[in-house]
Amino acid sequence: MSIPKAKHLLFVIHGVRAELPAVRNLVDWVRAKGHTVTPRITWERGDAERFAMDGGRGGVDTVVAIGGDGTVNEVLNGLAGSDVPLGIIPLGTANDFARQTGIPLDADSAMDVILHRAPTRIDTAELNGRRFLNVSTAGIGAEATAETPADAKEALGALAYAITGVRKLAELQPITARFEAPGFDFESRFLVLAVGNGRATGGGTLLTPKASFVDGLLDVCVVEARARRGFARLTLKLRKGEHLGAPGVRYLQVPSLRVHADRPITVNVDGEPNEISTLAYRVHAKSLRVHLGTTPG
Repeated sequence: MSIPKAKHLLFVIHGVRAELPAVRNLVDWVRAKGHTVTPRITWERGDAERFAMDGGRGGVDTVVAIGGDGTVNEVLNGLAGSDVPLGIIPLGTANDFARQTGIPLDADSAMDVILHRAPTRIDTAELNGRRFLNVSTAGIGAEATAETPADAKEALGALAYAITGVRKLAELQPITARFEAPGFDFESRFLVLAVGNGRATGGGTLLTPKASFVDGLLDVCVVEARARRGFARLTLKLRKGEHLGAPGVRYLQVPSLRVHADRPITVNVDGEPNEISTLAYRVHAKSLRVHLGTTPG
């Protein structure tokens, strides 16, 4: 393997993760290899986006997000419109984007990817003016994510989402919405909505299994209302990505989508919940340079 040239790396580190010995050792290790490391530690929402924006304008070679999906999402938005590459050290609960793109979950190995592999151009998605990398969900999955306690996620990882999801089955409340996309216009009472730039969310659930980070399209899965027992059976297929073609499941591949819900609903974007009633999605083809462990499909 060739020796990489010296780089100036901006490390945007989630405040909780900054105390980990592995993170502190990583800074020392990268500096020992001759690279310049500027660490910035986040303490509140918006810090990571601001740090990334400043880094993109300040001439750094790469902005490295160190944390979970929320940290990565903020850094992505800070880099919107910039050609500065994104590197990821995945230290979150689910790390769905990293798992899909071959980014190691070990900090040192993930850093090797950033130092030794050239960045790849991939698509990003947008919801109401905010970029996201992976999957946006509404309905039961989004509510489960929003209601899963932080300490449960820390202790149980992705299993915590599944436990909350089982509890939410007892509270099934369909959402009525109108869907508008190129070639599509329909109304649905749905339980689950997923809009995917990537395939998996919530620790590996394949809601949009045909999605690609490089096809210039968003994959949309709508699971329409059904009885509790029928939905419980379908969740097993949803987990494995085997739900396409099942009764009451719509699957679209479109460059944009508008959803008009009958009330404000919980919408999850890269692990972060929001309350929205009108959802405007679009894809930005090949808009991000990112260091990946594998070539995206």
